[in-house]
Amino acid sequence: MRFTFYLLSCLVLLLLQGEVAFAQTFFAGTASTTLSLSICGNALVDDGEQCDAPGETGVYSTTIVGRQCSTICNFGPYCGDGILQTQFSEECDDGNNDNGDFCSAICQVEPAGSGGGGSSGGGSGGSGGSTTELGDTIISVTGLAYPGRTINIILDSETVGSVRANGAGRFDFTTDASPGTASLGFWATDVAGTRSITLNTTFDVTQGAVTNIAGVILPPTIRVPNQNVNPGDIVTVSGQSIPSAGIEVHIDTGSTIERTTANAEGNWSLTLNTASLSVAPHTLRARSVTGTGQLTTQSSFSSTLQLFVGVDGQVTTPSDLNRDGRVNLIDFSILIFWWQTDGGNSNPPADINGNGRVSIEDFSILLFNWSG
Repeated sequence: MRFTFYLLSCLVLLLLQGEVAFAQTFFAGTASTTLSLSICGNALVDDGEQCDAPGETGVYSTTIVGRQCSTICNFGPYCGDGILQTQFSEECDDGNNDNGDFCSAICQVEPAGSGGGGSSGGGSGGSGGSTTELGDTIISVTGLAYPGRTINIILDSETVGSVRANGAGRFDFTTDASPGTASLGFWATDVAGTRSITLNTTFDVTQGAVTNIAGVILPPTIRVPNQNVNPGDIVTVSGQSIPSAGIEVHIDTGSTIERTTANAEGNWSLTLNTASLSVAPHTLRARSVTGTGQLTTQSSFSSTLQLFVGVDGQVTTPSDLNRDGRVNLIDFSILIFWWQTDGGNSNPPADINGNGRVSIEDFSILLFNWSG
């Protein structure tokens, strides 16, 4: 009897061990997947988000502490983000809000001797200056242009190099510089050989630091097969821009705007029915537009293209301000007459680059096209 009970106990134990082995085998082959959902606007900083603060719009902040979260859950611009943002009156941005390091807590340049690495304080009779060695003075540029095209870089009217944009139109460029006010220019030719306008930006370079210039967008190129057409002709206006951007073609002062969209290579075109235009010379210029609402970004305008509808005209460059076929002292005199003016809140006649003001950028473009 005891032997029989022993055999039964062993049999039950073996069966239990088999079930455990089966369970181990079954669960060992089970895979698991963890998903992390990112929802902008839920007040939680999920994966891929820099911040999440409902109600904030990402407006510029003068400090790191006061920075705001944008509507796409990334931080908006602020003093201390390491990016020089001249549109918000920053003279420098060294990535902090500290004084005494050549760039002040509110992103203004601290001259040598003012405490920004200058003379030593107190009455100890020291050397009168900091012995800290400054770093290199560098300009670093990131921007968007025509995919696969070469971007030419001009620093203070001298060519300092070139860089090729990648397939997404992005380019990066770094160059040594001298401290002080600098003027940086960019231009390129598109796939059809049409030259862009020279995009200029003026800013202050901080000594011993990297001055970051971000958000450069090269304006589109623009061309037509024939600039002298008959009334009612259909004209194809085309060019190249940053990839997949909306394109606005402004006719004359912008009273008429035609729109289209560039493809992934940045190529764009639209058909213009000149029956809607008067018999007269007309001007065409284009710009690219990306984003929507508060996040809309517009490039500067392209070069101005002349279209003569039903009239004979002499094709000129935007720098030829008196339209006589030459860029010379007469055009220079016109530019000086309109210098530092905005034409009464309209486009002044000497505004060569189309930014609404006659300044050093227009003078640089006029010199580049000088024919004497």
